[in-house]
Amino acid sequence: MTSGLMRHFSRTKSHRDSMFRNLVSQLLQHGSIVSTHEKCQEASRLAERIITMAKNLKKHPNSAKEIQSRLSLAGDNSKLLGRVISEIAPRYHNRPGGYTRVLKLEPRLGDRAKQSVLELVDTPILSKAGSFQRGDLKLWLLCKTAIANETSGSSYSVLTLQNFAKMLKFRPNHSEFFFRDVLAIRRFIKQEMGLSWDKAQEKKLVSQLQDQVLAMPAQPSKEAQNMGYTIVQERPTR
Repeated sequence: MTSGLMRHFSRTKSHRDSMFRNLVSQLLQHGSIVSTHEKCQEASRLAERIITMAKNLKKHPNSAKEIQSRLSLAGDNSKLLGRVISEIAPRYHNRPGGYTRVLKLEPRLGDRAKQSVLELVDTPILSKAGSFQRGDLKLWLLCKTAIANETSGSSYSVLTLQNFAKMLKFRPNHSEFFFRDVLAIRRFIKQEMGLSWDKAQEKKLVSQLQDQVLAMPAQPSKEAQNMGYTIVQERPTR
């Protein structure tokens, strides 16, 4: 199935290229897709490359043709190229990489193949019209965990707060994130669970959650952890 570092997926090159053009186009169009874990990993790599090229389009104008060749622009995706350049790429202006996220799901029924969700990170929860958009499943899971903690009367775990803090790293407006996206998700989840909704009380809970998340100490990078470095706030004096 594989040869060296290249996955073939039991397909010819032309069939494989067409498959991944469709997968990446659907990801960029809708914000998330579900497929086998290996296909999600490969589509993630290709989507990251396209977004990077779109971010650097001013420096390399000829990259537009390269981006176009890597997308399927028929039907509903006819305006996808303009959306990638004008909407998706600017969203990641301050992010050096890591524009996608792969979340594992239960194995597929029937053949038990490993399944995953591939999504764009930092996808707006609400559209301009105010309706929910696909994507950012991790944020939905974090909000559901926070609601479960509040319902049981327990405090938020350190891991939950750290995961919320990670989602803030490249977002310029923290208050908008909490009081628009998080609040909208909480309202939807509570309505689905049949729990009471008091907007004033919810804003208070979200404000407390925001304060705890922002008070979390900065986490050392994975590179520093792997090399055994210790991150300190100030340089020690002799």
